Amino acid sequence: MIALFKKRNFSDYLNDTFSFFKKDGKHFLKNYFVINGIFLLLLTVFIYFLSKIYFEAIFSSIDNTNPGYNFTEKLFNENLGLFIGSLVGFVILSLFLTLLNFAYPVVYLQQYDENGGSNFTTKQIIGRLKSKAGKIVLYFIISLFIITPLVMILFVVLLFLSFIIIGIPLLIIAIPALFSILSLTLFDYLNTSNGYFTSFGNAIGYLKKQFWPIIGVTMIMYMIVQVVLTIFSMIPYVISMIVLFTSIESGTANGTTEALSTIGIVMAIIFVIVILANYVLNNLLIVNQGLIYYSRREHEENKTSFGEIDSIGKDFE
Repeated sequence: MIALFKKRNFSDYLNDTFSFFKKDGKHFLKNYFVINGIFLLLLTVFIYFLSKIYFEAIFSSIDNTNPGYNFTEKLFNENLGLFIGSLVGFVILSLFLTLLNFAYPVVYLQQYDENGGSNFTTKQIIGRLKSKAGKIVLYFIISLFIITPLVMILFVVLLFLSFIIIGIPLLIIAIPALFSILSLTLFDYLNTSNGYFTSFGNAIGYLKKQFWPIIGVTMIMYMIVQVVLTIFSMIPYVISMIVLFTSIESGTANGTTEALSTIGIVMAIIFVIVILANYVLNNLLIVNQGLIYYSRREHEENKTSFGEIDSIGKDFE
């Protein structure tokens, strides 16, 4: 078992995150896909359908082999209801999955701490998620309608400051800082009886007390995720470009049309891969923030030290 309540520095945050997934990643991901699998599958269908339509519309506008064909007009005439229904379904499902993906690691680490490791079941995780559903939804509503407008104002100010250089480093720091504050707020909100704004204040306090290690590790974890996502997306993209240039060099209208159709499918698949991989890899970021949360609590509460003292007393008796 990876100790959650442990005083950590910068390197510990990195090492313990990867150690956690190395030791308990199989159990974590198995339960993740059991709980999220059906929703991810539905999202895949929506993403593939919408992105395929989008790219077919783009490529039809640059395909001069059939000048009388208007894909966009055909879409609105024949499939408008299906398109709008898929778009609405995609938005609703995306919001639900985003909530579930942020809450799952929080609840999993709760169970992990309470059970002294990964000896708990999917049913226990689902039960805890249901019991926390009200707070999860409330967290989302407050973050969306109160915190997000303030954040947007902050980023607009930083963007204007970027024109005088000073805003660029501030913007780079603000992104991981905001992500960390919101993540630590969620951990504190779901792990305690605190209200949202009390947890928000605690999160800011956690960040201030270990600012640079937390900012640094959050940036590195984010960069790791982005590199992996880039690798996932670039391979099919390169293949599709090779197909396109080969068909153009062949000089046949039929070859170009088939190539554009193939690229539309490949780009749709890339969208599916990137979005699904983003949901899965997001667990790496949230678990890392969880270790930051438990580490900061250990600094303030000394749970491990008190536990060791209690165990010494019991052994002495």
